[in-house]
Amino acid sequence: MKKVTLPKLKKKAQEVFNAYIRERDKDKPCISSGKTGVIKQAGHFFPVSTYDGIRFDEDNVHGESAYSNCFDEGHLIPYRDNLLERIGKERFDALYKRAEDYKKNGYKWTRYELIKIIALYKKKITEL
Repeated sequence: MKKVTLPKLKKKAQEVFNAYIRERDKDKPCISSGKTGVIKQAGHFFPVSTYDGIRFDEDNVHGESAYSNCFDEGHLIPYRDNLLERIGKERFDALYKRAEDYKKNGYKWTRYELIKIIALYKKKITEL
């Protein structure tokens, strides 16, 4: 049996994780715009392109409208304010520290971690 490649595992983990975030936040307003009934995406405060090590951090990812996440260049300003309100200053500061640590030290996902993430978030989806 052929092993699934690491990039494919990461993609699958991202799909399952994002599905969990969308389900978790489906009744909440968009983290950026505050509009209700528009959650279509899982928006990262610290983007995965720069902060891959916290791509699966639940405090870093919240339900967001497609417009805010993809087309509103200024969405991170209200995202930050709403994130502070939603998770509190202590958790926000801890998230910021995790982001700084990742930028400083980097992180490489393992096959085992990604398989665990897929299983964990499939389970969490069924529990919602």
